Amino acid sequence: MSQTLVDELVAKLEVAIFRGEFPPGTRIREARVANSLGVGRGPVREAVRRLEGRRLVVRHPNRGTSITTLTKAELGELLEVREALEVAACRLAAKNITEDAIEKLRWTLLRQKDATADKISEMYGEWHNFDFHYQIALASGNRRLVDLLYGDIWSLMRLYRYPGVLSPGRIPLGQADHEAILQALVARDPDACDRLMRRHLAHAQENLLHGLAANEPAARLK
Repeated sequence: MSQTLVDELVAKLEVAIFRGEFPPGTRIREARVANSLGVGRGPVREAVRRLEGRRLVVRHPNRGTSITTLTKAELGELLEVREALEVAACRLAAKNITEDAIEKLRWTLLRQKDATADKISEMYGEWHNFDFHYQIALASGNRRLVDLLYGDIWSLMRLYRYPGVLSPGRIPLGQADHEAILQALVARDPDACDRLMRRHLAHAQENLLHGLAANEPAARLK
């Protein structure tokens, strides 16, 4: 079995999941996925196993696999952890950010400024290049913090983040908040970064929950 093929399938399935093509709770029918992608069931089965390792997919005894579903309580806990880590990353970035990292953040905001729903859908396939929060985490200089944020936490967050991103008034992506945070980073002001990131995440949580309410049948929150 070609590991390159499996890698490609994992990437394609991840993007499809994060775009909402497979909403939380959706059963993964491997034969159907294999037919739609023109590949054998073996590589699809291995790709689904990898997604299970990333906690995006849950295997149920005698019932196959489905996209992970979070309860409101579980999502709330995830948001609390995300806030603590993102604020810590932003404070560290205020102390450690380089001029190159600042330019990358400016470039990221320029890409987001003219984003439409269709463009954002495409950009999710290369999220690590356009995601403002990821760039801040990298600028923190703390590899362990990046791994914590962009492992299971970020994968699970993106399951629920995409509908909120595409809800009315959310394009471009929190642009005013992002620009204010960037200015605080340029000023190397950790306290301002702390305050602005907390405010931004509160806005993001409100929009995320609004998006979930609009997509409640698909999200299947309990």
